Amino acid sequence: MQVKGVMTKEVKWVEIPGTRAEALDLLKKIGASSVPVVKRGTDELVGMVRLRKLFENPGEEQLAMLVDRDVPTVSINDKLEEAVNRLLKARVRRLPVLKDGKLVGIITVHDIISRAIAEMKVERPASDFMRSHVIAVWDGTPLRAAVGIMDFSGFRALPAIDEGSNLVGIIDDSDIIKVSGIETESRMSQMTGRSEGDSWTWDSENRIYITKRELKIPDKLVLDVMTKDIVTITRKTTVSRAAQIMRQHRIEQTPILTAEGKLTGIVRDVDLLRALVE
Repeated sequence: MQVKGVMTKEVKWVEIPGTRAEALDLLKKIGASSVPVVKRGTDELVGMVRLRKLFENPGEEQLAMLVDRDVPTVSINDKLEEAVNRLLKARVRRLPVLKDGKLVGIITVHDIISRAIAEMKVERPASDFMRSHVIAVWDGTPLRAAVGIMDFSGFRALPAIDEGSNLVGIIDDSDIIKVSGIETESRMSQMTGRSEGDSWTWDSENRIYITKRELKIPDKLVLDVMTKDIVTITRKTTVSRAAQIMRQHRIEQTPILTAEGKLTGIVRDVDLLRALVE
């Protein structure tokens, strides 16, 4: 199977020259954590811009300064296993697909899960690829603190537990994007100084208005925004069946429960990719 048989051909991108606001608008609109960046007027790939980079650099407005330029890519005719290996090695969720140096598509973890693994008969248990070390968050945690926990842990999704340590939901990047607003802030900066006796010259001074837009996380708790309808599997669920469940419910991870209903681990879609190359 080749990349061209699995990839998404209709690609959403932002262009440079461009702004942080344009990238934020697109990421919020499509609910993605990263998008390709191309040179304006061409299909020439510049790199990728990631939501995390925008979080980490709230004061930078020029998109060109926020682009990750050293990103892995694949060719339209590469084998699917090559794309999987590059995704796993780079620890990313999507790869730009190039033909003769031009951006012609994108292949994502979701594409491979839904169009390849879900259609195969991979009988290995999904629990072979689960993460037994799970970082959970209390459902009463402020949303801003949950974002910090995600940053510190490196996990994009966290199981949520109540005061009785019962699994009650899952929160991920997409949940946060949905409830966060894009706020515009303007401030005035003087380009020239003035002395104490110069107050009457205020209207004649050179001034510049600086405007920036950023994603504002609301004053909410995890329980206010988390996904409460949890889709779970057992240790015996096969890889292909788990992929089908993820495709059906459009989710990126699912908790694995014991026969007693206790959380024993979590398997992510990216973890299932290993079934194609191991």
